[in-house]
Amino acid sequence: MWPFSEAYPERKVAEVDGQTYDYIIVGGGTAGSVLASRLSEDPNVSVLLLERGPLRDVFMSRVPLMSQNYVSSWSTGIQDRFSEPIAAYNDRRLQLASGEGLGGTSRLNGLLVTRGTPGGYNEWATDLGMEGWSWKEVEPYFARMENALDRSDTDYRGQGGPLVNRTADLRYRFYPYFEKASEAVGLPVEPDCNAPNASAQGYFRLDAAVYPDGTRVSAYRAYLHKKLALERRRHLTICTEALATKLEFNDGVVVPDSDSAEVKATGVYVASAPTGKPVGKPALVKARREIIVCGGAFRTPQLLMLSGLGPRAHLQEKGIPCVRDLPAVGAHLSDHFAIPLMIEMPAQDTLHALVEKPMVGLRSFVEYLWKGSGMISMPSNATTIFARTTAMDEATYKTSNTAAANDAAKPSNVPDVEVMVIPVNAINLEMTGCPPHEATRGRAYLTLYTAMVQLRTTGRLELVSATDPQVHTRVHYLELKDDNDAGKEDWKAVRRAVRFSMRLAEEFVQNSGYPHKPLALMFGPGMDMDVLHGVTMGRPGERQTTATETVVNEAVGTALLKPAKDKYVLKPLAKTWQTVTDAEIDAYVRETGQSSLHFGCSARMAPTAKDGVVDAKLKVHGVSGLRIADASVFPRIPSGHTMAPSLMVGERCADFLKAAWQQ
Repeated sequence: MWPFSEAYPERKVAEVDGQTYDYIIVGGGTAGSVLASRLSEDPNVSVLLLERGPLRDVFMSRVPLMSQNYVSSWSTGIQDRFSEPIAAYNDRRLQLASGEGLGGTSRLNGLLVTRGTPGGYNEWATDLGMEGWSWKEVEPYFARMENALDRSDTDYRGQGGPLVNRTADLRYRFYPYFEKASEAVGLPVEPDCNAPNASAQGYFRLDAAVYPDGTRVSAYRAYLHKKLALERRRHLTICTEALATKLEFNDGVVVPDSDSAEVKATGVYVASAPTGKPVGKPALVKARREIIVCGGAFRTPQLLMLSGLGPRAHLQEKGIPCVRDLPAVGAHLSDHFAIPLMIEMPAQDTLHALVEKPMVGLRSFVEYLWKGSGMISMPSNATTIFARTTAMDEATYKTSNTAAANDAAKPSNVPDVEVMVIPVNAINLEMTGCPPHEATRGRAYLTLYTAMVQLRTTGRLELVSATDPQVHTRVHYLELKDDNDAGKEDWKAVRRAVRFSMRLAEEFVQNSGYPHKPLALMFGPGMDMDVLHGVTMGRPGERQTTATETVVNEAVGTALLKPAKDKYVLKPLAKTWQTVTDAEIDAYVRETGQSSLHFGCSARMAPTAKDGVVDAKLKVHGVSGLRIADASVFPRIPSGHTMAPSLMVGERCADFLKAAWQQ
């Protein structure tokens, strides 16, 4: 950086202590960055953005592939949460990473721009009662926010927005053969999953948030970049390393626990929280107009509960005076739950070449430095599959390809499974820093990352500390129990999805004509569970307790608990999609299932305070001057990746606020 250039205008808590602003935004993540940018377009209003993390815009945080490393701290502040032990997943604690710092999780996600199927938003508006959130009403915001450089020939993709994106490169030789395998199982091949008239099911090219120079486009770089922040610093104050500890109501007057009591959000208590240093004494900042909480699916419910907004019984248990009884705060936590199946491949056709072939890795790094291109200039996956398990023929595991089944505008056609085509080991997570196990070392893989994107099962959050906002909430992750209707239906969908991925793998391995060997499905249901358990034991933070003995014994036998080293022999799967049993699928899912890191719905939109936290204008039920704008407000999780829908929520909230205050 040129030594005499102006620094990014970050402010510290001491500089805002006691100040009053028109708007206070709590959280400068994906949606919070949008709000700060859009509200500050008017130079006559003052906006304060409070962000828990730092700016930390360094080289590695801008390299697309390397910045996906969520077990490292080089990209941004990594909030490394773990769920509570999950009995249905062999008592594993799933890693639930998210980002802190300007731009939030958009600084470390997979960079993929997927809007979600139109029918999902139509379901929000009709079945879930969220008037104003149909596809017709949200689509203009998706277009407004983006600049789709490789889609200029379309009328449904934006061209002038801040979120620059490009079509991901198909740089590996397997793609045409995998396309052939997809067609063999009944999937149409489509160029863009974001097209409103695209099929609800299909094999799709993906767009990635990457600038032409090969650097990552985060919400921070798109909406709050240095030039904009400097131009608006007189009326846009960006305060980093600022931890919101509690909301103030009614200018500090004690609010009685009564549904008839008037409650207005008037301020935010915020403490200085530099990385690695003690948290300072909270200061108070005040809002003339409104406070908008954008902390994400974990921090937003936590701040609400610490402030007295949440389930009355839980607040009373923690000794927190209840300001407003909102039972849905922290409830309905949703995610995309993924099961990786892995095909052994030649290293040169995967990202493993970066590690297995040192000269390839060195050449790729030099190419990136010189031209901003190459293997590390794009995300890990360039194509994906969306499908619906109820449209799969259980005799052939081909999908129905009729017009009625693929009408994407119908809520009944929303896909419930995404199979991401990722050319890397996704069980050991080698590209995120986890060392390979001896059974996988030296091998290269293509992962069919089979993500359940419309589970009926949900999770919930609980406070651990009533006074310390740095202590993470207790996360009861969405557990696929089979003792209730939702769990039973989810398990049916999971089994169908896994068989479908095995069917797809078979087509690719045996019938696609892919000429390069070795090629075999190595990780999937029916494999040697001793080997699998040894491999999954190496994943960071996953296994915090011993496995649930009953579940393990019934599913795979006691040998799972202590595999002998001489049994670490990896062999191609003997079972096929036709011969594998439901019990073998269940055992594999329990041992390998993981979070896709697409969290939402924990402060969801609903018509009433009984069922949700905010209304259709994102106002908190029963509290004036307070809104929420982040993934926590989704009434149901979208079928696509959650970055673009979160940006859309931020764009819509900005318009709601401008209309309310006649800007």
